[in-house]
Amino acid sequence: MDPVRFLLCIHNHQPVGNFDYVIEDAYARAYLPFLDVLEQHPTISWALHNSGCFWEWLEKNHPEYIDRIGKGVELGQIELLAGGFYEPILPALTPEDRRGQVEKLRRYLKERFGINARGLWLTERVWEPDLPVDLVDAGITYLPIDDTQLHQVGVAPDRVRGAFLTESAGRVMRLFPALMSLRYRIPYANAQEVVDFLGNPFPGGGTGLALYADDGEKFGIWPGTHKLVYQERWLDKFLTALEKAVDRVTMTTFAREIEESQPVGLVYLPTGSYVEMGKWSLPADYQETYGRVRDALDAVDLGEEAKLFVRGGFWRNFFARYPESSWMHMRALDGSGRCRAFRSTMQKGVWKETRDHFWRAQCNCAYWHGVFGGLYLPHLRHGIYQEIIRGEALLARSLRGRGAWVGAREVDLDLDGHNEIVLENDTLALYLDPDRGGRLLEWDDRSAAMNLINVLSRRREHYHSQVQEAPGEELPEGGTIHAGIKTKETGLRELMTYDWYDRASLSDHFFDECPDPGRLERGEIHELGDFVNQPYNHELIEGREEVSLRLWRVGGIWRDGQSQALRLEKTVCVKAGERRYTVAYRYRSLAEEPLRVWVAVENHFNLLAANAPDRFLVINGRKARPAILGAEGTGRSVEWIALVDDWQGWHVRVVPEKPVDYCRYPVRTVSLSESGAESNDQGLALLLLFPLELGQGEETTFGLSFSVHNGRPALKESRARRATRTGLGERRQLESRRESSGRSKLTQVQG
Repeated sequence: MDPVRFLLCIHNHQPVGNFDYVIEDAYARAYLPFLDVLEQHPTISWALHNSGCFWEWLEKNHPEYIDRIGKGVELGQIELLAGGFYEPILPALTPEDRRGQVEKLRRYLKERFGINARGLWLTERVWEPDLPVDLVDAGITYLPIDDTQLHQVGVAPDRVRGAFLTESAGRVMRLFPALMSLRYRIPYANAQEVVDFLGNPFPGGGTGLALYADDGEKFGIWPGTHKLVYQERWLDKFLTALEKAVDRVTMTTFAREIEESQPVGLVYLPTGSYVEMGKWSLPADYQETYGRVRDALDAVDLGEEAKLFVRGGFWRNFFARYPESSWMHMRALDGSGRCRAFRSTMQKGVWKETRDHFWRAQCNCAYWHGVFGGLYLPHLRHGIYQEIIRGEALLARSLRGRGAWVGAREVDLDLDGHNEIVLENDTLALYLDPDRGGRLLEWDDRSAAMNLINVLSRRREHYHSQVQEAPGEELPEGGTIHAGIKTKETGLRELMTYDWYDRASLSDHFFDECPDPGRLERGEIHELGDFVNQPYNHELIEGREEVSLRLWRVGGIWRDGQSQALRLEKTVCVKAGERRYTVAYRYRSLAEEPLRVWVAVENHFNLLAANAPDRFLVINGRKARPAILGAEGTGRSVEWIALVDDWQGWHVRVVPEKPVDYCRYPVRTVSLSESGAESNDQGLALLLLFPLELGQGEETTFGLSFSVHNGRPALKESRARRATRTGLGERRQLESRRESSGRSKLTQVQG
C-alpha cells in the first residue's frame, strides 16, 4: 500500500499595531527556532505563509531570516504561499481590495524569491462562496481550508483525503482540507504517537493526503509550547520520527499534489470557518447554548455527528456583536473607497502610500475576539486607527494642499440607516452621531495619528461565568489553549459590570446628585434623563473659516414615573487651522415645576498605557492624586484639565467656560487571551458636572473647549514643594548674608 502523503503548512503573522518587543519575543521563541530545527532536517519539505505585515517587520529587523527562507526555497524544501498582504478577512473587503491585497503579496514573493505563488493562506479560514471569482482573477488556484467545512455539507470524513474542486461564476480552484484531528495533536501529543497516527489517519484506513495547516505561534508562543517544542525537543523528535517512517508517511507539497494527484471531487461550501470560530462569533448566550448542545450530543454518543452537523455562527457577525468593530471596519472601507475615487488626482507614489495605510487598517486581528485578545486590546485598535488617520491625512493633503482649511460631510458610515456628521480641518477630524445621543464617536488628531477616544464598552462574554476569584494554575501538560480558562490576576469578578449604552464622548447625563466614581464605574447611579442614546435633531452649518453642527433634543428628566421637559442644545464647532474644537450648550426648562438636577457631560479618552507614570492627569495646573489615568478621582471647581502623554510629548486640554466639578474612573473589561483571563483598560471616563436649577422657560448656557498641545502643560508647585523651596531659599539668603558680612569684617580688619 502506498504511504500516506503528509503536508506540513505553517502560518506566521503579527498584527498591525503590535508592540515591537512582542514581535521580537515571538521571533526569538517561535519563528527563529522553528526554522533552526527544520534546517537540520533537509529531507522534510514544508509550506510557509508569512503575512505581509510580518515580512515587512522581518525586512526591517531580521533580513537574515528572509535570506535563510530564500535558500530553503531554492533547495526545494520550502513552498511559499501568498495571501492578503496585511492579513485581512478577505470576504469582508470590496473585490478591488481583495484582489489588490493578494496581488501585492504575490508581487513581493516574486520580487524577493523569484516565485510565482499560486497558493493562498485564507485568513482565519473564513470562506464565502464568491471568493474564487476574485482569487482566481488575482492569480490564485488553490488554498488550504478546514476539513470541518467540508463535513458540514455532507462530505464524509473518510472521503477527506485529498484536494477538492470548487467554483464560482466559472472560476475553478482547489481546496485542500486540513485535518482538525492533526490540529489538536500537533504539538501536544507525543511526537511518535503523532507519526503513528499519520500512518493511518483516515476513518476506515487507506491512503491519501493528510494536511496539517496551523499557526506557527503554536510552536513556541502558546503557553508551555516553547519548553515542549524546543527545550524538550518535541519538534526535532517529530521530524526525526517522520524521517524514519518513510515507508508509511512521505512528505509532499501543494505543488506536488497538484501535479501528481487528481482531485477527490467537486464541492460547494457555504460561509464558514474552523469550528472554534463558529462558536466565538455567536452572542454570549448562544455560545453557552452551543456548548450545552455539543455536550448533550456527546453524552448520547453523537459527538462525531455533532462535529459534522452542528455549526456555529458567521464571522461577519462580529460586526453586529461589537459596534466598535463595525465602526473601524466601515472607516477602513470608506477610506479605501475614497482613495480609489481620487486616484487620478494624486501623485502615483502618494496614492500607493495612502492606499497601503488603508490596507493595513484592514488587518483582521483587532476586529474580533475569541481565545485571543483581539478587539479587547487597545493598542491593536490604535494600530488600525493610526493607519486610517495617516491615510486620510495624506488624502486630505493631496486634495486640499498644506494650508489651513475646514470642511464637513454627512454620510452613513456605519450603514445603520442614519447619517453621521464629519467635521474636519487640517489638524483634526470629528465623527458625530446625531441619531444616538448626539455623541462624538471619534476624535482624530492628525499630528499624533491617534483617535483620542478609542473606547470599548463593557459587555458580557460567555466565559465570564468561568472566571475564578484568584489566579489559577498553568495549563496542564499537553493541554491546548482551548482546554480551559486560567485566571491571570485577582479581582476580575469585580470588573464584570456591563454598560447599558455604547460609550462615546459628549454624552449627556442627568443625576440626582454629584456621583461617586466607584458607583458610576459599577453602574449603580440612576440615570434621570432620556438623552444618552436617543435621537437628536441636527443642522450642519458650513462656512469658509469654520463648520458647526447644531444638535438639539426635547427630552425629559424622569422621577417616579413623571417627566419634566428639558430642551438641550449643543453646537460643536471646528475652525480652520485649529487643533481644537468647542462645544456650546444651552439648557432650557419646559417644565411647569422648578427643575433641579445635576448635569454630567461624559467624555472618554484613551492615551494607552493607563497605568504608566508618563501618562497622567493635571487639574488646574497640578498633578491629580493619583495622577495615573487608570485611577478613580473627583474634584471641585475645575478650571482646566490636561491629560498628558509625556512619552510622545503632547497633552489634551479640556477647558470649561466656568468652574465645574469632575469625576473620573477607568473603563476596564475582562477578556480572554491565549494565556488566560485578564483585565484591560479601555479608556478613561471623565465627567464634567454642575448643578442645574431652572424655572419654567428659564435657560442657561455652558461651554467647553477640547484641544491638543505639544509638550506638557506648565505645572504649579504644590504647597509642600513651594514651602520646601521657600525654606531652602530663605536659608540660602541667610547664609549669603552671613558670608557677605564675614567678608566685610575681614576686609575691614585687613585694611
